[in-house]
Amino acid sequence: MKVKDFMTKKVITANENEKIRDVVLRLRERNVSGVPVLNNDGKVVGVFSESDVLSQLPDILNEAEQIPLIDVKELTDAPVKTIMGKPPITIGPEDSLKKAAELFLTKFIHRLPVIENDKLIGIISLGDVLKAFIENEKYD
Repeated sequence: MKVKDFMTKKVITANENEKIRDVVLRLRERNVSGVPVLNNDGKVVGVFSESDVLSQLPDILNEAEQIPLIDVKELTDAPVKTIMGKPPITIGPEDSLKKAAELFLTKFIHRLPVIENDKLIGIISLGDVLKAFIENEKYD
């Protein structure tokens, strides 16, 4: 089983200079938890996810009394490139789903941009891989 057979071809992306707020709103609108981030040349330069935003928030449960109020506008006005995961971990369309699964497990990530000839052609998620294995499992 190959990545190209299970990847999503219509990829929602962000530009590295977009405001965090705008990209988070797009994630919510499209019901996805992360997107590849492109530079102005269309090259994948990172991956942005909800967990990148959460990692920027102080530990409000453990240090609530010592933390000043967070300026959400200031936090979300910053460009995506300031908190995105980089360098991006990517995969090719001809790679196996096993390789994708290994990357998910060893790199602790949930999505992989699919790159061919330095261009983004798709994305595959952990859910896509799990679904592929379940659908192709032989049950007795």
